Amino acid sequence: MRKMTEARVLIISNGHGEDQIAAVLGGKLAEVAPEVTIRALPLVGAGRAYAQYGIPVIMQAEELPSGGFARNSLRNLWMDVKGGLLGQIASQIQLLRKIRPEVDLAVCVGDVYLIMLAGMFLKKPVYFLPTAKSDYIRPHWRIEVSLMRRFCQRIFPRDARTALSLARQGLPAEFAGNLMMDCLSFRDPDYFRLEKDWVITLLPGSRREAYENMVDLTAALTALEELLAEQQGIAGTRRYLLALAGGLEVAVMAERLAPMDWRLVEPLPEEAAQGICGHLQGPREGLSIMVVKGRFADLLAASDLVLGLAGTGNEQAAGLGKPVVAFPGRGPQFSEKFAQMQKRLLGEAVSLVAREPRVVAQEILNILTNADRREQMGKVGRERMGEPGGAKAIALQIKEYFRQR
Repeated sequence: MRKMTEARVLIISNGHGEDQIAAVLGGKLAEVAPEVTIRALPLVGAGRAYAQYGIPVIMQAEELPSGGFARNSLRNLWMDVKGGLLGQIASQIQLLRKIRPEVDLAVCVGDVYLIMLAGMFLKKPVYFLPTAKSDYIRPHWRIEVSLMRRFCQRIFPRDARTALSLARQGLPAEFAGNLMMDCLSFRDPDYFRLEKDWVITLLPGSRREAYENMVDLTAALTALEELLAEQQGIAGTRRYLLALAGGLEVAVMAERLAPMDWRLVEPLPEEAAQGICGHLQGPREGLSIMVVKGRFADLLAASDLVLGLAGTGNEQAAGLGKPVVAFPGRGPQFSEKFAQMQKRLLGEAVSLVAREPRVVAQEILNILTNADRREQMGKVGRERMGEPGGAKAIALQIKEYFRQR
């Protein structure tokens, strides 16, 4: 084993979801190999996910207009260029050159752009987690394969199918497990469950577009309640949960929904202790959404169905075997193109429908009243996402890398 000060890892990530995955891996590496020094370089945003694991961030990126989705469209890319993208890239390249003597291994979580940066400017061995691509959506391009062959010492794709495809092309790729599933931390899902009837969790997204997405999500719930009132033989209790991301505010959400006759009710003290930050009371009697922060995994686990306009969140829900209903959102994150890509990734685990309240409501009802379909959607979701455990497996491989040097 080399000296402790020479076992130095730089984790590079380029997206909020990627930050979460990278932070979980960094936390597990610190656990299994405390002799390794770990630092992080998030290329999109402040990298807040790293703070939970005590991993220092060596440079924070300014938030750009696309919210990290520049590659989703030329419009997003142009907005980011005008917002300072090129200057940000130049600063990141300069930093990589500067810290080259202080890094022994780069761990890149995201797309091939990261391995280009690390390979060209850091010039250190690279372990790569290509979270942005899957053969379920589209195989890696030839140029991407060429870059991985040139720069990567180890590659850990997001699913077994993609790992096998890359390995067949002679790349050092293996599927070690799905780190997205490692990101889920459970406290007490039973607190949010109902013994009978349905629990539906809403995922509006993690960025500011979530406020607009909630207009459509609440319209779908209103339509569902109307649909249930019209049909005979379908009765019982519904519990609606909203997983509110850390950067969003329930008061702002309530203000946006006020024109649709939604109002915010403050939580009881005992509810606040459970992460409940309010109840959104709807225009129909009995229609209420429990708004919760910091209990994301518990909400997914407690759900019978997830109505989601989220990237990583929808995929994690599918990985837990939860049926997902989705429709294109109104912002750059969950665009129609992104929704279609996610559908190809998750297959039957997600039902992608039009952004029409009645259509969404009818599909929710179709799934919840069909046990065989729910079971099949759950089975496909678990298969497509794979099991947790990847963080520890990869961390042990990093530890072994330093042991053998």
